[in-house]
Amino acid sequence: MRLSPTALACLPNVALILALYASEYVHEPRPDLEKVAAFMVDGANRSGLPELMNNTCHLVAFWQMCDDEASTDEAWSAHYARFDNYRIIHCSLTQGQMSTVRRHLRAMAAEAVAA
Repeated sequence: MRLSPTALACLPNVALILALYASEYVHEPRPDLEKVAAFMVDGANRSGLPELMNNTCHLVAFWQMCDDEASTDEAWSAHYARFDNYRIIHCSLTQGQMSTVRRHLRAMAAEAVAA
């Protein structure tokens, strides 16, 4: 089952970052946000909704542990085994960019319906 751009537009920012992370996106200093939205759709469909949500939960829990200053060497090892921090950082967007990406995701869905 493929995830629609409309469904993706409703997900939290961290899930969209991880969808982009799951794609073949390569960081650009000034990204084309319409292409970024397409990469997010591709990445979300590569990983599937269960895996995307599982990774989202793991990443948010890890960030919370770090924020609470409760992280351990084991937690860091598990995090590094699951994620490439450098790549996650390069898949992150500003709030304004994320809003634009969400508009592109909704437009992609509208175009698909119109076609």
